Amino acid sequence: MDKLDDLIARLAPDTLLRALAPDQLEQLLREATRRDLRPGEPIISQGDEDGDYAVVVLSGGLKITMVSASGHEIILNYCGPGELVGEIAMLDSGPRTATVIAAVPSSVLLLPSHTFLAAATANPVSAAGVMRELARRVRQLNLVIESDRTFSMAPRLARALVRLVDPARDDGRLRYDPNQSDLGAFAGLARENVSRLLSDWEAQGVIAREGRALKVSNLPFLQTLAEFGDDS
Repeated sequence: MDKLDDLIARLAPDTLLRALAPDQLEQLLREATRRDLRPGEPIISQGDEDGDYAVVVLSGGLKITMVSASGHEIILNYCGPGELVGEIAMLDSGPRTATVIAAVPSSVLLLPSHTFLAAATANPVSAAGVMRELARRVRQLNLVIESDRTFSMAPRLARALVRLVDPARDDGRLRYDPNQSDLGAFAGLARENVSRLLSDWEAQGVIAREGRALKVSNLPFLQTLAEFGDDS
């Protein structure tokens, strides 16, 4: 396994793991196991009763999806290096609420549930940090739900594209090269509506296509549309 200091340095700033006291975090990472995933390979399946681990992305990226009551696939999020997924079932021992698959070739760490729970309750610093991070996530989720209720199609797709722009590149290319169906599932739109909006934005110079890949050419336009909606 990579050196602990290197692993800790690569963790995302807002991950739940950073809420732990340093010695508790180190102990948790020592007990983790590494796994390599092929594109499309699942690491967590919706409905599974086995929620005894969470997953940290070391490299590559994971796609988090769920199937709605009507049978439609919804993409909840994408997770990149340093991010944590699968912690809900790990915390409450309930069934998995979503499916997690590798969007690209990926390497992950599996964190055992019993070790995380011991770390989170080992001292007041860790317990308070975990509670603060969970509260922050509830606030963030409320904002997402509210914007989904009020925004029309274009702002919703704009928000999805902004979230997928690769920060490690300077050409505006999207991470994980999602197709139009994936973009629709991520933005909560039908693929036909995604196709129409992308064609309009391509004609306006907002996006560009490079084979199957999409690049954002006018990020400020999409950021404004994503934040303020049709009134921008």
